Amino acid sequence: MKTLILVGYGKMAKALAEGLKDSYEIFVCGRDSAKIQAFCDALNVSPLYLKDSTLEIADREILLCVKPYALTSFAFKGKAKCVYSILNAVTLEQLKTAISSESYIRAMPNVCASVKQSITSLCGDLAAKEDAFKIFNSIGKNIWLEEKNFSIATALGGCAPAFLALVAESLIDSGVTYGLSREDSTQIVQTLFGGFSTLLEQSHPVLLKESVMSPGGSTAQGIAALEKHAIKNAFLEAVLASKNFA
Repeated sequence: MKTLILVGYGKMAKALAEGLKDSYEIFVCGRDSAKIQAFCDALNVSPLYLKDSTLEIADREILLCVKPYALTSFAFKGKAKCVYSILNAVTLEQLKTAISSESYIRAMPNVCASVKQSITSLCGDLAAKEDAFKIFNSIGKNIWLEEKNFSIATALGGCAPAFLALVAESLIDSGVTYGLSREDSTQIVQTLFGGFSTLLEQSHPVLLKESVMSPGGSTAQGIAALEKHAIKNAFLEAVLASKNFA
């Protein structure tokens, strides 16, 4: 069984550990020994306590799951076999400067990893591509990109769940505003999103829209109202704003 060291113990590290612990020997390290122990006890994986914030990485595979600013809190000793990083806006060149390794992979999963439905963008050394897919298949699906496209993929896959949450919140509040109980409105929207995701895998969104948009009907009137507020342009600007920080 291959060994993988997770640096970090947050939500994404938890989702990855849960998906990988049956096929990898997982070790977890970080700066807070109590949190490391609690994390490992909950998931039945092994803690790795650091001495003077130094991590021995020679010939090991490392998965960085910390916040970008925390990377400088660690000292890495030796040359790793591969470094996998989910650090937002940290480029491959920056990783190479911070850590010595044979191969480097950038990955950007999203919040859906907690239910194994993430779409993870990947880029980096082709020599590690197959192993990267194996690791991140544990939390959903993957797409391989050139690094120049990574920021837009991060905005679309990593940030957009928050945009969809805002859409869901707005629809629920609209139902309540016009007379539904919050419980009923929430159930309608939750079921709507679940069913729509399945339809979206089978059909283009334009065709889905047209399938419920009769001439002069209630859906057409609602679409017209949204277009008055430039709904498409609002999303274009939101994705662009997120891209510029990714």
